[in-house]
Amino acid sequence: MRPVLCAILACSLVVFLSGCASSPYGVGRFGTVVVDAGHGGLDRGARGMDGRSVEKVYALDTAKRIERGLRARGYRVVMTRRRDYFVPLPSRVATSNRQRGAVFVSIHYNWTRNSAVSGTETFYYNSRSYPLAANIQREVDRVAPSPNRGVKRSRFHVLRNNARPAALVELGFMSNPRELRLIKSASYRQRLADAVVRGIVKSSR
Repeated sequence: MRPVLCAILACSLVVFLSGCASSPYGVGRFGTVVVDAGHGGLDRGARGMDGRSVEKVYALDTAKRIERGLRARGYRVVMTRRRDYFVPLPSRVATSNRQRGAVFVSIHYNWTRNSAVSGTETFYYNSRSYPLAANIQREVDRVAPSPNRGVKRSRFHVLRNNARPAALVELGFMSNPRELRLIKSASYRQRLADAVVRGIVKSSR
């Protein structure tokens, strides 16, 4: 094959693949979303570097904002918890697995010993769940002024035991001073919630 023709075909392939990577995609039609507010009760989750803020509070607040956004768009929403109480991981999964035509999204905020680390990331377990996680991470990255840590495969209990497409999103590091200030802002949590909602809606295709 002539070198010029090879070059043209190679460029066309790159353009095609780039278009595929940025084009909309989803997990199929669904009408129910299981929203899982991480931690709760005695399980406080991550503690903010200010020594007072705890993940379970912000996760629940964000989950309720996501619930309102989804209901406004006509989705049925099932919450794994609505108040500050502990729900075992198997119970969260069981709630999801009982639903038909549903997806599962778990809401968390992150922590690490290194206070310089920041950013958002979304996890999935199987290929069926990848589009959901990718769409959520893409939308969150558009509103979060912090590094995009990407979409990653994980064996978290609520992901690997879930019969439904499932994603777990970490919306920022409570151990990072700058991100904690953002997380403590109700308006910022609303922006994150709206982004998660957009990612979920874009996955219903």
